[in-house]
Formats: sequence, structure tokens, C-alpha cells
Amino acid sequence: MSDGSQLGGDRLVWSGVAEARRLGVACVLLLLAPSPAEATAVEDAGRPLAGLGVDAICVQPLAGPPAGGGWDESTVATLVARLPAVALVLDSAAVVGGGGDPAELGRRTGVAVRAVDPSGQRQPDRLSAAYVRERLLAGDVAAATEAVGCPHRLAGVVVHGEGRGRGLGFPTANLALAEHSVVPGDGIYAGWFTVVDRSWSDGDMTGGVRYPAAISISRNPTFAGRQRTVEPYVLDVSADLYGQAVTTDFVERVRVPERFDSIEELIATMRRDVEDVRSVLRAARGSRRLG
Repeated sequence: MSDGSQLGGDRLVWSGVAEARRLGVACVLLLLAPSPAEATAVEDAGRPLAGLGVDAICVQPLAGPPAGGGWDESTVATLVARLPAVALVLDSAAVVGGGGDPAELGRRTGVAVRAVDPSGQRQPDRLSAAYVRERLLAGDVAAATEAVGCPHRLAGVVVHGEGRGRGLGFPTANLALAEHSVVPGDGIYAGWFTVVDRSWSDGDMTGGVRYPAAISISRNPTFAGRQRTVEPYVLDVSADLYGQAVTTDFVERVRVPERFDSIEELIATMRRDVEDVRSVLRAARGSRRLG
């Protein structure tokens, strides 16, 4: 949670994203507007954060500041009633109920409360959205993960593409991305692919289950492509994914895009990519890069 004047507290946002990933729930950034008239401006200021791991933004106009200048039992209970939540991540300095004890505040309100010191222990430049964005655009998703505390995620819907991957033996899911997505730099990435709808199943796949994937981000230089695409190839399974809302979590870039002189050379490289992705994900299973 943040008010509209404190969007620089990026560590609070990163902590909320990481907690949501740990619990397997959506991360909603709740912004407090000083008045209903300022709600739109506050929402517009917060939208860039949506591309860095936040699943949704909710703006709550307040007639005045929270009671006592921070989060107490009454304020939290009122907001939770309007926006059901399983956990809240708050600025530790703003917890005023129960003597500033977040655990006590959680017991009184019936929702888990985690307090975070926005100043943190990390280097200041690594707390900022600008730093994370710069690392992502450079393709250094591992550094972005280290800064945020969980892998970078892109959300989108599977749509029809050129169909080249299927012809090459590597059918990919072409993604139409959510608005404000921050797309990592071009490359082939090791990551995870999940269909959001937990009730869905088809072929070898089930919704809500995370599958290993080789994720291509490029303009397909071998085929002189002009449009930049994000295309995960889900390893070892097959399903009709068209129309499904999905997420991709990035672990590490395994190589940059190349232009190949023959289809045979391209296919051989893609096979090596798959093995490289397997190796990266095996190594990630025992590390915090797994998310």
C-alpha cells in the first residue's frame, strides 16, 4: 500500500510483488488518493509500476489521512472490507495500531500484515524502478530478480502468430501482452509458463501449473521479421493454448538473437537452446531465482 505521494518507495512495491508470488495470489497495488478529485492523477502516476510485477492497481480516495497518520485497526479493516485480501504489505513506519506491531494489527483485522522498511539494506540505486527497468531492457533479468526478490513476469493472452515455430518442430505461444508491460531485451530466455485459469486443462497441460519454457523475444531475424514478438516454447507438453491468459516468469537469458543462413542451422541452435534452458532451470530450483 502507498499513497500517491510516495511512489518512490519501490522496495515496498517489490516486497508486495514477492509476497504475492510466494502466496500464489495476485498483487494489487493500493494507492491512496488525498481526495476523489485526485484519484485519476494518482492512478496515472502509478501505472508504470504495473509493468514491473504488479497485477492490478486500485485507487482508494480518502477524505483525510489514515487515523493517527498511519495504518491502524480501523483503517485496515475498512480497506480490507472493500478490497478482500489475504495479506497486506505496509510501510513499517506507518503501522500505528497495537504499538506498531504488524502481527498484532494482523490478528485484530484478520489479515496477514507484513511491515517493510522502505529504506531497506540494499544499495539505493537497486531499490528504484528505473534500475530494474534498465536491467530488464538490457536483458539482465537475473539482476532484476535479485533487486526485486522474484522473477520478472509478463502477462498476456495467447494469440495466433505466423506459425513458423510449429513448422520447425518448436510450437510457440505468441503473446499479446498486457498494457504497460516491460519487455526484456531481445534474446532467448529460460523461464516458466503458467495458464492463469486453474480450472482449465487441455492435452498435457493444466491451469495453475508452472511449466519450463524457452522464451524468445525478437523480431525473428532469420525470417526478416519486423514486429517484435514474445513467444514461449513450453517444454515437453502440448496443448491448445489459444485464447488463454498466461504468465511467463523470466529466470536467465541464455543467448542473444542471431540470423542463421539455413533452417537446419536454426533448428540445431534451437535444440541447444532447449538443453541450455533445462540446465538453467535445474540450477535455479535450489536458488532464490526460482521465485
